[in-house]
Amino acid sequence: MFSHKDTTVTKDTVVHPSCLRVRKMNRIVWLFLDLIYPRRCPGCQTPSDRENRHWCWDCFQTIEPFPLHGGCDLCGQRVEGNVTHSFVCGACQSDRPQFDRARAAADFSGSLREQILAFKYHHALWMRQDLCDVLEGTVRTFFHPAVIDVVMPVPLYRLRQRERTYNQSALLAEELARRLGRRLDTQSLARVRETRTQTRLNAAHRRTNVAGAFQVKRPEWVAQRCVLLVDDVMTTGATLDECARVLKKAGARTVWAATLARRKS
Repeated sequence: MFSHKDTTVTKDTVVHPSCLRVRKMNRIVWLFLDLIYPRRCPGCQTPSDRENRHWCWDCFQTIEPFPLHGGCDLCGQRVEGNVTHSFVCGACQSDRPQFDRARAAADFSGSLREQILAFKYHHALWMRQDLCDVLEGTVRTFFHPAVIDVVMPVPLYRLRQRERTYNQSALLAEELARRLGRRLDTQSLARVRETRTQTRLNAAHRRTNVAGAFQVKRPEWVAQRCVLLVDDVMTTGATLDECARVLKKAGARTVWAATLARRKS
């Protein structure tokens, strides 16, 4: 391991020459496939007019990103009306979250909702670049990428990941880290017990459900670091809050969180 200024480069970021050759081969294969089978937009089923992407421009522009202002300073929860001043929502005032800031790109609705679900549950892995476009825009709008030391996905429990064969948040985090030029860490934060799906739980039950579910395996890798947590959807923020709690306990200096969408709680 070696360091340059505030950024630590480890074996996690070293790319073997054989991997580079595989990536080049993959690009060639995709170019060939695009010629035979043009990419079709999942929203309108027409050939995509965005280079190397699946959403066409018309469908991509239907995703309305949350504006810079009008959300809680901590969790990003939106409020009705034209709000331009800084504020902290009632939920964060009564129970301050452990993360320093959390932001979602847009509402969990429309084509974005459909493609997140397809990506998460139906192996629509070809949507990773399109979804990461949305996520990257959010991170560059609401955070300072140069301050981030490490990008870290919210982990799945090992049995859940074995069933699904992949962690959608890890795929997003990997691509986001590459674009930002930040270190990816998929090993330090672990989910150490299975939890029920959060979908039908209220806020209090969500907090109880994830309490004690996460553990930092390598505290020396997060101590005094600015960590960016990545997940697909945020509702009450209970999962991100519990991840942030254990990261802060392990010595993380700052914990930020970014998600593709926010579901109304």
